[in-house]
Amino acid sequence: MHYFCTIAEQGQISRAARVLHMAQPPLSQRLRELESELGTELFSRKGRSLELTDAGKLFYRRARDILRAVDASKEEIIRATSQAGPSLRIGLSPTARSLWLSRFKKLHRQFPARQIGLIMGDTSYLEHLLLAGQLDVAFMQPPTYPEDFVVHALTASRNVAVVSASLFEPDISDLSLEDLCRHPLLLMRRSVGVGSYERLLRAMSDAGLKPHVALYSSDPSLMLDLLDEGFTGIAVIPESETWRIRHRFSVLPVDADLPEYQVSLVSRKADHDAQLIDVLLSAWES
Repeated sequence: MHYFCTIAEQGQISRAARVLHMAQPPLSQRLRELESELGTELFSRKGRSLELTDAGKLFYRRARDILRAVDASKEEIIRATSQAGPSLRIGLSPTARSLWLSRFKKLHRQFPARQIGLIMGDTSYLEHLLLAGQLDVAFMQPPTYPEDFVVHALTASRNVAVVSASLFEPDISDLSLEDLCRHPLLLMRRSVGVGSYERLLRAMSDAGLKPHVALYSSDPSLMLDLLDEGFTGIAVIPESETWRIRHRFSVLPVDADLPEYQVSLVSRKADHDAQLIDVLLSAWES
């Protein structure tokens, strides 16, 4: 199955053979044997390239699921036998970083005898890790497709603009869309799905405005670091992530109808641990 998946992902026998560090003839022979065993062609040949047939696409999905399960089992066995690695695997979205830091001592006190493994990533990546069984829980924005998850809403944070104090008059109370479009922007954007980035740009477009987006990212800390490095522009980030820079920059509300950043505690329905969730919620809220 590993050979088959590599061929499917590379699209050529020769390229897959290089990735697998083996000769091309035996790899071709393995593929013929697999197709013979299944009684159907898994690829359609187009010159040197290969494309999955309908049967091949179905087998690829199943094979990938099996290989992921095997990898996860190997990791669990290695951890169990070596007594190494985290016993509580937590995902953390960058938009929840400051909230997490302010509560870590409380969370740690709830699990004094357990190692905590923390994986940072945007919501889309954490959603993938949860579905693959590689995380126990995640503090993140609500998942794009919530059907497979148990979601506990924790808190919400509005969008604010972080700017150099010299960029606007000191008596200004908020920033309009027009104000934002006069300067280079650093914007939050999730890797998959629609969020504040798309809604902000749509609002600007509807108002006949053309923003200059210098950079978008899922990590607000990166944007604040850029401002610290002297970048002259505006970062639009969750207000909860501004606590460490308020003495150096102005933090102003954005006069636009944008969704708040929701932080939730998320777990996969298939292996939901109600007792663990209750302890985490108690530590978060206390």
